[in-house]
Amino acid sequence: MEDKFDEGPRNYNDESSAVEFDDQDEDEEKEEGKTDDDMDSSDDDNEDTRSSKSNIKRHTRTQSLEKATVIPSPKQRTYRGPSLEHVSAAAMDFEAAYIVDSVGKRRLHSKKRHVGNRASSEGRKAIGCRWVFRVKENQDGEVERFKARLVAKGFSQKFGVDYEETFAPVAKFTSIRVVLSMAAKYGLMLHQMDVKTAFLNGSLNEDIYMDQPDGYLDATQPDYVCKLKRSLYGLKQSPRMWNQTIDGFMIKMGFKKCESDHCIYIKRDDQDMILVVLYVDDLILASSNNELLKSTKMALSKRFEMTDLGELDYFLGMEIKNDRKTGMVTVQQTMFLKSVLTKFGMDNSKPVKTPQDPGLKLTKNMCEQECKHEDTMCNVPYRSAVGGIMYLMVATRPDLAAAVGSLSQFSSDPCPTHWQALKRVLRYLQATPNHGLEFTREEGSRICGYTDADWAGDIESSRSTSGYVFMMNGGCISWKSQKQRTVEKTAAVKKTPRQAASSVEASGRPSFAIPVGTGMYQ
Repeated sequence: MEDKFDEGPRNYNDESSAVEFDDQDEDEEKEEGKTDDDMDSSDDDNEDTRSSKSNIKRHTRTQSLEKATVIPSPKQRTYRGPSLEHVSAAAMDFEAAYIVDSVGKRRLHSKKRHVGNRASSEGRKAIGCRWVFRVKENQDGEVERFKARLVAKGFSQKFGVDYEETFAPVAKFTSIRVVLSMAAKYGLMLHQMDVKTAFLNGSLNEDIYMDQPDGYLDATQPDYVCKLKRSLYGLKQSPRMWNQTIDGFMIKMGFKKCESDHCIYIKRDDQDMILVVLYVDDLILASSNNELLKSTKMALSKRFEMTDLGELDYFLGMEIKNDRKTGMVTVQQTMFLKSVLTKFGMDNSKPVKTPQDPGLKLTKNMCEQECKHEDTMCNVPYRSAVGGIMYLMVATRPDLAAAVGSLSQFSSDPCPTHWQALKRVLRYLQATPNHGLEFTREEGSRICGYTDADWAGDIESSRSTSGYVFMMNGGCISWKSQKQRTVEKTAAVKKTPRQAASSVEASGRPSFAIPVGTGMYQ
């Protein structure tokens, strides 16, 4: 015997305030697109809601939001179907009101996707679930919207029973930079789309049972659980199921996958072409023809619930500007860089011109010499700072590669000297907040590679450090700084590992750049 999962409580009563849901089952989907001002509430409630919405951009995460980690447990319930969108904003803090509204919208998304049904567990142990709340900010650091998400506790899944394969690819940063480089060279339009509740589009191959969500417990069937039909967030196989779903649709639309990156899709129409970059649920569309771009957007929107974000300006923390008139594409991470400096109290530090002190060689022996460092370093966020700098390096800052490679070696046991060296990198970032990548139309489109290495630069192991960089249309598309695995006896032999590493990188560089006229490797 099964009961629909999308049914649940209608009225919601709390200890501090009695808030009742409106009885409007037929209008739930219409209400999804409305603002709080359109909700059925009293005049005072509407006035408070409008005041809250007008101030939403001036507020950041508050203590009340941080405390709102679970839905309050109701004292009394009636079970005629939930409608959390109609909670009065006057009954609670304005951020909490928006969170509850997000829960209602999340429930509507689950209802549309037919996520699951209530059913008997048939002797199987059900996995748990919980609500997760997050504030999504835009590129200016302002609150964009509040998000509520029901997630399964996938850590309790058993291999071979609840899941099999879990791998799901995402676009490589190198591939993203090549697409931006091609946009500068050929004057491509760059647009962005986002898939709403992407994982819920994937179907499950296994029978998975989950506890009834908090706030949606059916009192008439308290022992029943939810039999999932869709790949709910939190399940181990959800990313893979979503990737297989959209991959199959892209192939059906006539796109071809890049051999070196399976999240880059190409479609040609006579003399025109369109490239689609897929990073989980975020898409970049680069097209030479406006009609081809529109038709692709329309096809995606018919199959999935999409958000058209227009021209590309912010992607994975990168600020992107595409000037088609001058043929220039710039990529920076100014906002993220400033957030890193603020997080570690270095936003007012004295700038320096280089990320590393050329006269300082960092070693593990420094920890033994500074034996009193344990008390002073126990609360230092060394690894967190390395991680922040590393993301800058991976995305837009090749000038940080050598420094990150050196500092990350001491993440498990840093000493004060290591911390001071890391703070120097932060001071260098303070001096160069607007540094990034720049691709131009005038520069040669051939992919040029450069490689070099020191000799026995590591004092403790005598191993050499190799580095390479590949450039296209005036900007860097790939780079690395890495310690060699073997000890070279002479300076001449050191070239072999570095050349091998760079040639492997060159052979795997995006093959989709070659057929459209970008030239051969140099």
